[in-house]
Amino acid sequence: MNTQHDPSTPTGLIFDIQAHSVHDGPGTRTTVFLNGCPFACEWCCNPEGLHRKPVVMHREQRCGHCGKCMEACPRGAISLGADGLEVFDRSLCETCTTYECVSTCYHEGNVLSGKLYTVEQIITIAQRDRQFWGSGGGMTFSGGEPLLQRNFMLPLLRRCREIRINTCIETTASLPSDYFMEAASLLNWIFVDIKNMDPAAHKAKTGADNALTLKNLRLLGASDLDCFVVVRIPVIPGWNDSEANIRATARFVKDCGLEVINLLPFHRLSESKWRQVGREYAFKDVPGMPREELAPLAQWVREEGITCYTGWETPF
Repeated sequence: MNTQHDPSTPTGLIFDIQAHSVHDGPGTRTTVFLNGCPFACEWCCNPEGLHRKPVVMHREQRCGHCGKCMEACPRGAISLGADGLEVFDRSLCETCTTYECVSTCYHEGNVLSGKLYTVEQIITIAQRDRQFWGSGGGMTFSGGEPLLQRNFMLPLLRRCREIRINTCIETTASLPSDYFMEAASLLNWIFVDIKNMDPAAHKAKTGADNALTLKNLRLLGASDLDCFVVVRIPVIPGWNDSEANIRATARFVKDCGLEVINLLPFHRLSESKWRQVGREYAFKDVPGMPREELAPLAQWVREEGITCYTGWETPF
């Protein structure tokens, strides 16, 4: 795809586009993953999306160990470790804009995650996929936090509405309220994570408190917007899975006038991605959670008067 854009045309930095997604909203969907996030969750499923610029991902299993990337890097950011494997000095990589280590890697051991797209390029992809969505499908915007890219997302959402594309977003809702509600008015479905009700605990594991998330959920619940809101709780063992926190979250959701919570079990599918972006995965020793372990948590939610779904076994 052509990466040369008119500077006056809004562009969005996108690190992945997945067709035929069935877990990102109702029906079959095309999911667009945008870079940047106000949080830095230690268990993030898409650590490449935490970056607000393209990031080099080093895939050790594809690396040919030919040394060409070390020779090509003008910053000397790549060296051999004691084990003979390539080591990247990410503090130097962060200042790079030329990515010689990618262009010289014929094995695709180094790949660049993150590319600019215009609104119309995304709409073209949507129109290509539209025939496969079925009656309930559409486009989902995820990340990262897709709404961080305001100058791109608002015109994209307006364009989707113009041509009757069903839109869904997976969001932290940790954004200025006026803007968040403007974006919400253009959406059909909204999934909002509540990671922990306690502000201090939330900040300790995500890098920011939950004040804006909770404020914006209250605004959504009090609004007359024609969109369906689902609160998701990514269940992290030993951190937010206590009865006190789950019940407090359910009571908050009910007080907001919202009706549905979706519990998502912790998994380690992103562990290799953390290595590829040169960061340590804090949960490498925590086992994945079988969905059946969510049964008591779901019962706590239902006892508070909220509909609860676990995992991906949902009607949406």
